Amino acid sequence: MTHIFSKTLLASLLCMAAVSVSAAPILVKTVEQTNGRLTNSLTLPIQSGAANYWAGSLTLVIDDVHSVLAFCSDPWETTSNINQVYDTSSLDSVFGSTKSNFIRELYSEFYESTLEKTVAGSYAAAGFQLALWEIIADGDLVLDGTGLVRSNALTNPIIVGIANNMLSQLDGILGGELYDFTFYTNGMVNGQGDIEGYQDFLVVSKKPNNEVPEPASTLLLVTALGGGLLLRRRQK
Repeated sequence: MTHIFSKTLLASLLCMAAVSVSAAPILVKTVEQTNGRLTNSLTLPIQSGAANYWAGSLTLVIDDVHSVLAFCSDPWETTSNINQVYDTSSLDSVFGSTKSNFIRELYSEFYESTLEKTVAGSYAAAGFQLALWEIIADGDLVLDGTGLVRSNALTNPIIVGIANNMLSQLDGILGGELYDFTFYTNGMVNGQGDIEGYQDFLVVSKKPNNEVPEPASTLLLVTALGGGLLLRRRQK
């Protein structure tokens, strides 16, 4: 996220850490704010008062080679546009099973909407980021004037409404898309720890064989199987 009054890229976007420490250091830098919106006024634990933060997806470069989309999981720290050394961790090892399952469901149901390069997509990305911060920092599934992530009367009401709509639909049942998660972490994890660092980032990839067959395809498959069985019976 970016404080609108600062030239420094302050992406308070959280992304998750992965379980095992990598054999070699991973270099990560933020190169672009990709899809999102300014919040107008929002309170995050990165500072005591409300500020105009940018919320949405970021483009990262990994090891100076791979460009990936990410959301931030850490409203306690800022991003860096020069390489920093990161490790990877798992969601459950950092956030516990309850919050991790909410995160998985949030992605399963709403991540696709954040990829649209439209006005609606930019609002979806901003609301998605606020919902993610709310799950991780507060865990009560309501973005309001309480907790560590707090909205107020000046916060963009469209973004707050989208975030709360997403949070209200988290019922323990995954949506139609399933993802594998890579959680890049640097310094403090989930805002806690002895070493201050930079934003933690959550990067996802769609699980293979995640597509649900179309009705026509399913009918064709059943017909083919039935025909094969009938042919075998005739041969016998």
